Amino acid sequence: MQKSLLSLLIFLLAANISSFSQNRGVDQAFGLLGSKVDISGLARYRTDSSAIDAQYSMRVKQIGIVYSIRKDLIKWRWGSVSIGSPMMLGVSFTNRYRSFDFDGTKRDTIQGKKGAHLAFEIPIVADLNIGLHSASDDTKKPLGIYVGGGYQYSYTKIYTSVGKVPFDSFDPVLRAGIRMGKAWETRWSLGFNIRGVSNGNRTYSIHWLKEL
Repeated sequence: MQKSLLSLLIFLLAANISSFSQNRGVDQAFGLLGSKVDISGLARYRTDSSAIDAQYSMRVKQIGIVYSIRKDLIKWRWGSVSIGSPMMLGVSFTNRYRSFDFDGTKRDTIQGKKGAHLAFEIPIVADLNIGLHSASDDTKKPLGIYVGGGYQYSYTKIYTSVGKVPFDSFDPVLRAGIRMGKAWETRWSLGFNIRGVSNGNRTYSIHWLKEL
């Protein structure tokens, strides 16, 4: 029930943002994202009569749908500076799980835990765009590149031997990519992100977006 309600709220928010964007001359894009990160940590399970600590490591992969809005703040002949938010709604998958569980008297090794959960990302980024810089760019440039960075909030839950654990963070993100297509009907972009997470690991992602 909570997953369905959260998905509905995010969908309605995206719909309202899309309507607002069309009325404000904001560039939009729609596409797909895939990411992965290797993480480790400590999960705890407590009751009145028992306690288990699980020292775990695992890989978390995400796939999702991306809706991006972007506004040029400054434009000149060969590029622009823009601010935007490529939001993602998708699913995360837990695999390559391994943990050492200790209940106070004995230690067990647990492997093979898997699971899937709702995931979303809400970033705010600023980009320097060189060459082709937007769907509305009418200079007939066939290629453009961008580099930028910002901050991103991400949320999902991971599966451990002691139950599901929230995995969320607000971290810096660096990104770069290319845009191609002479006419707006065929314009698309391919981008790469590196995001730092709270425990020092790095999330690597790739996304493909069709300029709208």
